[in-house]
Amino acid sequence: MSVSQLATPRSLRNPRALLVWMHVPFIAFTAGRAVTGLAIGPNEWRWGLLPLVLVAGALQIRHSLAFAEGRQPPYAAWSLLVLVLIAYVPYPWLGNPWGTTHWYVIASLAMCLPARVAPLAAAADALVIDAWETLRLAASTNESAMQLGWEFTYLLTVLSVGGFSLYAASRLVWHVEALRDTRADLADLAIGRERLRISRDLHDLLGQSLSAVSLKGDLAIGLLQRRELAQAAAEIESLVHVARSAMHDLRDIAHHEPAISLAREMERAADLLAAVGIETRINTSNANVAAPIDELFAWALREGVTNVLRHSVATSCTIGIERRNGAVCLEIANDGAPSTFSSGHGLSGLATRAAALDGAARSRSTGGRFVLTVEVPERKT
Repeated sequence: MSVSQLATPRSLRNPRALLVWMHVPFIAFTAGRAVTGLAIGPNEWRWGLLPLVLVAGALQIRHSLAFAEGRQPPYAAWSLLVLVLIAYVPYPWLGNPWGTTHWYVIASLAMCLPARVAPLAAAADALVIDAWETLRLAASTNESAMQLGWEFTYLLTVLSVGGFSLYAASRLVWHVEALRDTRADLADLAIGRERLRISRDLHDLLGQSLSAVSLKGDLAIGLLQRRELAQAAAEIESLVHVARSAMHDLRDIAHHEPAISLAREMERAADLLAAVGIETRINTSNANVAAPIDELFAWALREGVTNVLRHSVATSCTIGIERRNGAVCLEIANDGAPSTFSSGHGLSGLATRAAALDGAARSRSTGGRFVLTVEVPERKT
């Protein structure tokens, strides 16, 4: 059983069945009133009318189920015509006890006719039956105009509320289905976003860590070949530390957004670039930024340094943060860049992170020099 099922009342898991059951009291009342008269008029048993009531109720359920699905039932015009005939033909003989069959006529007219004429047709049916019954009452009794007005208003209210209730029940089921579809779409969207986050974080976190493991492994092998055992042991120890850090980051990715800070990434970048002999200049005088920008710049620095290690033969790298025109900007520049460079998943993910803070991430490569720039509006802490 899914989480959505656990959170949803049982009746709403099958709204069509609920809709059918909501029709039962209406059909039962109409049948009881038509068959027994309910002490109105002669107390006769009219069991021959019961099949007509059941047919009318079945037709209304058919229309309601189709309307709840946002469609017209097959042969809607014919079924609507049959329903109107059932409601109108016996009425001159049965009178008031047969009036509640017009609940179904009012609801079905609103459901089956085009939207521009459906309300008028439903209102016309209620007014015709109400006027008919009021005139009959006026001809057979000596009630005052005020009493007749009350009877007119009362019957109009009963017909309108009953018909509208059936219409509203079907409309409610339609909204329940639409809500269910929307929840499914939102769940799919959330899953897609989470997959994108995990993919992006895997690339950003493990890309640099694995590059560092490879570089430090190569350094250790070279040192061992030259029998510089102490330095080789230090590099292997650093390699183990990086691998453990990568394992920790991997566990964080599976459960939540991993914590990352600009200061830590600055230290890590300096260590990695120095380990491969790249001259590094870091300007941290403007590194005091708000937490969201700090995190963004940390990801940008990790991606930028990974690109330096993977895609260039750099001998120098400059990392700086500056404020200009109400914005704060991180810039990573290195030499030894290839003549052709295409932005990959890392840079596109970085652009997405920057856009979330109304910023932008840009890269350019000219004359063997590659520059990555991330700029966002400055925010107060």
